[in-house]
Amino acid sequence: MLGLAPGGATRGVVYRVAEADWPATYAYLLEREQPTETYVEAQASVRFADGRRRSTLVFLSDVRHPQWAGSLSLERQAELIAGARGLSGRNIDYLRDLVEHLRAQEVCSRDMRRLLAMVEALESGV
Repeated sequence: MLGLAPGGATRGVVYRVAEADWPATYAYLLEREQPTETYVEAQASVRFADGRRRSTLVFLSDVRHPQWAGSLSLERQAELIAGARGLSGRNIDYLRDLVEHLRAQEVCSRDMRRLLAMVEALESGV
């Protein structure tokens, strides 16, 4: 999951969760995605590929949170990611997985690919 930043638009996947499964699903999302409370929950109207709209739960990046990195240069982001570990493992592994998932969804993110290359170079000592 990626938190949404202010402005722009995004393309992604919307999941429908059965009402009976919602409490456990929501608890899981909070445990996995909110250990440092870097997101703000909100309702947003999403448009499906067929044009239908529906309100859904989204997680917005909290731009006031101390861990907000949206205004950092790619160079500084790479420095922070290289060699770092989070609660779920090595940060480079998370970034690599993100870039691969974006590629699989045919989302062209030059900045993410460039960031990954920069982090790989820093970690390899090049």
